[in-house]
Amino acid sequence: MKYKLYHGNSTYLSLEEVHSHLNRLKEENPTINVDILEADSKAPKEIVDFLTSPSLFSTKRTILIKRLYRNKEKTVLTEALVQILEESKNDDHIIIWEDQKIRSNTKYYKFFKKNKALEELNELNKRTFFTWLRKELDKHGLKIDQSVIKKLAERTNYDPERCKNEIEKFKLHNQDRIIREEDIEELTADTLEEEIWDLTDAINIQDKKRSITILERLAEQGADANYILSMLARNLRLIYLTKTLDEEGKGYREISSALKIPPFTTPSLIKASRQYSEEKIKLLYSKLSNLDYQIKTGKIEPNLGLTLICPFL
Repeated sequence: MKYKLYHGNSTYLSLEEVHSHLNRLKEENPTINVDILEADSKAPKEIVDFLTSPSLFSTKRTILIKRLYRNKEKTVLTEALVQILEESKNDDHIIIWEDQKIRSNTKYYKFFKKNKALEELNELNKRTFFTWLRKELDKHGLKIDQSVIKKLAERTNYDPERCKNEIEKFKLHNQDRIIREEDIEELTADTLEEEIWDLTDAINIQDKKRSITILERLAEQGADANYILSMLARNLRLIYLTKTLDEEGKGYREISSALKIPPFTTPSLIKASRQYSEEKIKLLYSKLSNLDYQIKTGKIEPNLGLTLICPFL
């Protein structure tokens, strides 16, 4: 019997590896059928009976067991599964996928680790994301310049799932298999940038409830808190400059041109600038600088700090 356990705190990446595993098996034998056990909701006896009962149609089965560790009787189930895997002499191929990271001190983890049948997929940081992205591009035969790969990562907010969807677009669009900067500009929406504009717009019109909602959404997407903070500081600087130009009697077009900003953002900036005194702008800038220092020195969790300061902006 062959078996493997996939787990980790990135459910997307671990499930992707499971699909890749199954695809390799299907390439070796296109006629195989995959039996799927949703183990989180089934009685232990039903799962054990299925695994130990021989198939009527084939001597070799491929079985995908999903979320066994979510079962209320996981202790009984994991012990039973380990025993079956140790004792069974059949040719079944068992793949187990857990939508969480299994603790390394459990018997369940140790069994697969000891038998070199364990693969852990965790959330990517910026460094590991680029490693993953290069492998994905190589896998699909796509080439990309170093400066362009950074743009693709930023446009997809370092999110593997969103990036994988973009790669599928490039496969269809780029006949020469080369991804250029203009391809990213054309095909990849900068959703992070749009969210940031929405956030600053909500702040500028003093819609505190909406600004908190957008901030929470950005945090859920894994947006870099330092980047958000820098954009908030930029917005505050624009408010100050807009205030100065507005008080000099400059019109919408002149302000937009002088600050090199899209015309549609100018009305909310002008409205915000008229609600902020120069003293308040200086105070808020000081608060942002202080938060930046606290984040960089590890004195406060980044997203918590942003949530706390957002109502004051």
